[in-house]
Amino acid sequence: MPCPFCKNPETNKRAKTTKLGYKTFYYPKCKHIYNERTGTPFNDLHFPTDIILLVVMWRLRYKLSLRDVAEMFVRRVSGNVRV
Repeated sequence: MPCPFCKNPETNKRAKTTKLGYKTFYYPKCKHIYNERTGTPFNDLHFPTDIILLVVMWRLRYKLSLRDVAEMFVRRVSGNVRV
């Protein structure tokens, strides 16, 4: 993955991952550590990208209110899903 700061494609993959499990990379010349989400609108979010996209899909596809989507999201994240 090229460095988003200096655009050099020769970066090193690190063994460490972020708290959400995303791969991290390092480029020694510019001394920046970054992850897969750096430079995207999802970088500062505290939830995984797949969960965010699922919530957006529910909101648009099923025409749910924001309150309904938030309730479904909380139940999914906490594991309290009742069938």
